[in-house]
Formats: sequence, C-alpha cells, structure tokens
Amino acid sequence: MPAVSKFTNESGTRYTRSLFYETTLADKASVVYTLKDQDHKGFKSLYRAYMDTQDLTEYQFATAYLADWQHWVILCELDWFKPYVTRWRQELELSLKAEALQRIIQEARSDRRESMSANKYLLEKGWEPKPTTKDSVGRPSKEAIRAKAEEMFQDTKRINSDLNRLGGLIDR
Repeated sequence: MPAVSKFTNESGTRYTRSLFYETTLADKASVVYTLKDQDHKGFKSLYRAYMDTQDLTEYQFATAYLADWQHWVILCELDWFKPYVTRWRQELELSLKAEALQRIIQEARSDRRESMSANKYLLEKGWEPKPTTKDSVGRPSKEAIRAKAEEMFQDTKRINSDLNRLGGLIDR
C-alpha cells in the first residue's frame, strides 16, 4: 500500500483539484494551497511559492512543494490549471529578466571595463527579442531549393497547359 501524504489519498493517487482551496468543493480536508497570488484563509499561495523559488527548471519547486516532479507534470497538463501555470511562467521569466537588466544597468554606470559592453547592450535594446524574418534564416538547404524548383516547374507546366487550352479556344 502506497504511503499516504498530504499530497496523496489512501490509494496513492496524487491530489489535483482537491489540493487547492478554490477548486475543492465542500470538504477542505485535503486542501494544502490556494491559487490566489497571496496566502488566503490560512493556506499558502502556490503562486507565491513558485515565484519565491525562482526556479526556471521547476524541478526544485516541484520537489519542495508537491509530492514529486511527476505530480507537477500532472498538474501542468490539466486544462483548468494551464492558465495559472502559463501566467506564473511568464511572470517568473519577466521578473528574472528585469533583475538581470537592473544588474546590467548598474554595471553600465560603473567605471569598470565591462561597462562599455553593458552600455552597448542597453543602447541596442539587447533584452528585446530579435524579429525573425524569412531572410534571416540563412541559406536554404539543398532540399528546400529542390522543392522550390519543383514547385516553380509545376506552376510553369500548369500555366503552359492552361495557355495551350485557351489558345485552342481563341483559334475557333
């Protein structure tokens, strides 16, 4: 028989909805967390725990706050939980990016040798994603060139066929 914990029932099944104050119905016995951004009614905010851990891999967070990594994977695959985790991931990434940018700004203001690189990064807005265009992909592969040539050949063949067919109509 599997070990019972605050994250699993008697049969070893991991709690999902019943883990949270907002998604559990009447019986709150299995509730461990709230989905709110702050602790609520004596329950710890899983969002706050996620943000405080600052773990982009999510492994340390999952093993510290849930039964195990697999428990986190199961939660993340649930449709009702996806909007929460999507927002948390975006916010954590943005938070870490903002902290890093602050450190770069501090470095840019220093008299150290690295300040020039930091200033260049800031001037070029290095934190913004670079737009990707078809031209920036690089040289096309031989397969891509062959496929495009074949496409052009088939287009030409179809157009010539149409012209021949229309030519016969015009002569009449």
